[in-house]
Amino acid sequence: MDDQPDVVVLGFDTTLTYQKLWKLCDFVRAGLPYIATHPDYNCPTETGFMPDIGAMIAFVKTSTKREPDQVIGKPNRIIIDELAQKLNLTISQLAMVGDRLYTDIALGQTSSITTVLVLSGETRLSDQDQSPYKPTCVFNDLGEVADYLLNILN
Repeated sequence: MDDQPDVVVLGFDTTLTYQKLWKLCDFVRAGLPYIATHPDYNCPTETGFMPDIGAMIAFVKTSTKREPDQVIGKPNRIIIDELAQKLNLTISQLAMVGDRLYTDIALGQTSSITTVLVLSGETRLSDQDQSPYKPTCVFNDLGEVADYLLNILN
């Protein structure tokens, strides 16, 4: 870890330690530009969930009273604009498939693209009731999405 960075980036790190978080908070308090990769609270695992960057953002905010200056991943549209440019597609040709309402589906809505919610990860069907982000369509898992697409193409 750099002792005199120009910017600090909070990203997914399974080797994150208290010492790393402490140092990050010191840099954030010192006023360095602070970027986070994404705001997901939990990351699905085979046995449940593990804390993700959103949980670390909350830790840093509680300690420093500061939010990231920029979150570069979902739900921020910058990722969709870059993807469309890289693939030489229009925004309307893209769709967002994901398991989180507050990042995946929010990204699709802020980008005005089709959204597909899969219920095989973090979100449950009933979670939609409390969310401002509503998917275009909902499937149980990616297999169901694939089956649907194959039926359309055939």
